[in-house]
Amino acid sequence: MEGLIGGRLVGEKLDELREALYNYYGTLNEIAMMAEIGQTSTPKQIDKPEALIYWQQCQALNTNLCSGGLLDQPFIWLMEVAVIREVEISMRPPIKEKSDA
Repeated sequence: MEGLIGGRLVGEKLDELREALYNYYGTLNEIAMMAEIGQTSTPKQIDKPEALIYWQQCQALNTNLCSGGLLDQPFIWLMEVAVIREVEISMRPPIKEKSDA
């Protein structure tokens, strides 16, 4: 029974991370839109989620969170990375095709 409770708690934590990431990227999009139309006030200040900070640091250093290979990484961290990648891809602007003109 503890495994089910633990799984539920991990699922809730990942849902909270997903929501925090959508709020963070949504706020960045609002700020960018306001800058484009010349509005100087920002909608609100939002902190970057901690898991995103760690993930960006790992990306910048081209390293894993823990020493070793992929199988040596904490399982919950890998699930957090999967959520971060999912949200990042969904919030990425569409790719503009180059014209040959």
